[in-house]
Amino acid sequence: MKTNPSAAERPVAQGDWPLIRRLLRDYLGPQKTVLAGAILCMIGGALTPPAQAWLVGPAVNYLFLHPRADMLFLIPAALVGLVIVRAAANFGEAVLVGSLGQRITAGTQTDMAQSMVGFDLKTLNAVHSGAFISNFLYDATLLREAVVKGILACGKEIISLILFAALMLYQNWRLTLISLVVLPIIAVVTRNLGRSVRKASGQGMVDSGALSTALAEMLDGRRIVKAYGLEEHTLARIQANIDRRLESLLKVLRSSAISAPAADFFGGLGLAVVLFISGYLGTHGQLTADQFASFLAAMLLAQQPVRNLSNVWTVTTTGIAAAKRVYEIVDTEPSIKDAPGAKGLRISAPPFGGNVRFAGVSFAYQAGSAALDNISFEVPAGKKVALVGPSGAGKSTIFNLLLRFYDANNGRIDIDGQDIHAVTLNSLRGHLALVTQEPFLFDDTIAANIGYGRAGATQDEIESAARSAAAHEFIAALPMGYDTRTGEGGLRLSGGQRQRIAIAR
Repeated sequence: MKTNPSAAERPVAQGDWPLIRRLLRDYLGPQKTVLAGAILCMIGGALTPPAQAWLVGPAVNYLFLHPRADMLFLIPAALVGLVIVRAAANFGEAVLVGSLGQRITAGTQTDMAQSMVGFDLKTLNAVHSGAFISNFLYDATLLREAVVKGILACGKEIISLILFAALMLYQNWRLTLISLVVLPIIAVVTRNLGRSVRKASGQGMVDSGALSTALAEMLDGRRIVKAYGLEEHTLARIQANIDRRLESLLKVLRSSAISAPAADFFGGLGLAVVLFISGYLGTHGQLTADQFASFLAAMLLAQQPVRNLSNVWTVTTTGIAAAKRVYEIVDTEPSIKDAPGAKGLRISAPPFGGNVRFAGVSFAYQAGSAALDNISFEVPAGKKVALVGPSGAGKSTIFNLLLRFYDANNGRIDIDGQDIHAVTLNSLRGHLALVTQEPFLFDDTIAANIGYGRAGATQDEIESAARSAAAHEFIAALPMGYDTRTGEGGLRLSGGQRQRIAIAR
């Protein structure tokens, strides 16, 4: 599985082909063995239809025009053999390509998760969580379809077309050149349709993100929705997002649906012209019946790869639009990270360890609106200090800066004389504990939620922490005790119980 490369290792993809090459490198490169097997199966599947088309010539010649008894069994046996080979190749292709597709989805989601976990709060707060979820689920699936049903399938269909063209050239080069005239027309039509699909699918992804946002807010704010009777308003908002997304997806559907009929139409025109010229050549003795039968079979079978390629392009263009959104997340570097040469935070032994000092600290969430302006104070080790002030005075901001959720614009913050910007984030946050006004619990057991406060904590240590936070008695009284699941955000527990578990953590 791909690991998240550093910014220096990431190429900046401009245009479709660099992006496609990056997709192949990132998500197919690590799967070389499975990919090789899939390609072999594709080649096998691509070889058999032209072989079947070629077999039509000998069948007409040796079974009808110049009958031979030995061919009565040999030709049908050869056809059965080709059918078996094609079935086995198609089965292997379906299994291996499907496996590649699922691995691509998993790899994409892993890369996005790695990036999102490292995002600083400013980046996370700039985009609604519902939009991130839409990227994670919807865009990753579209990217998989682009690689599996687009790029890989494109290679198979091109191989088939080349083999059919070679067979047709072998039978009659004049008819082949005439039949190939329609390919540029089909290519132009497909390309124009692909542009429409990409535009509509891009809007569809945006609409999917908006719908995910509306649903997430309905669920997160369910108590407010119920308390203020906002059910109809919330439903109307969600319905509007559903309608917009539906309109975009229908545009994609219409543009995609017309590609195959367009290919069939122009292919049919080419076939009509070929039939007319074949008849003319046949009446003048320049084309035999077995040659015509083999050529016609190849041309008819070649219609399917052409038809598939027209569909492949629309799938690929949709996936490319999704890939750009995926890589926007994967390539985002967190602005808050360890400084070069950062060392671990060292806290002196009690009673002198843990001195916190703010010196001339200023910070603004938005330009022109300072949350803190030249703040200086010191909290001696072992002291309890309360920050008191009206809402918006910057109390929460001070803790956000101390934990480096944000970085100060000016000034310095020290812990035991060490600048927090010169120590590693893991060591800094490993020495700090946070209990918020609205404590958040993970949808896990109570024991697990307390244990998150210290990696590898034993059950005895978890229970000791619970006792210190006056939480052990009510936990022990629960039917499942410490194995009780807290529910989404801890909503299966009361506010006070959540607070005490957060303190224990």
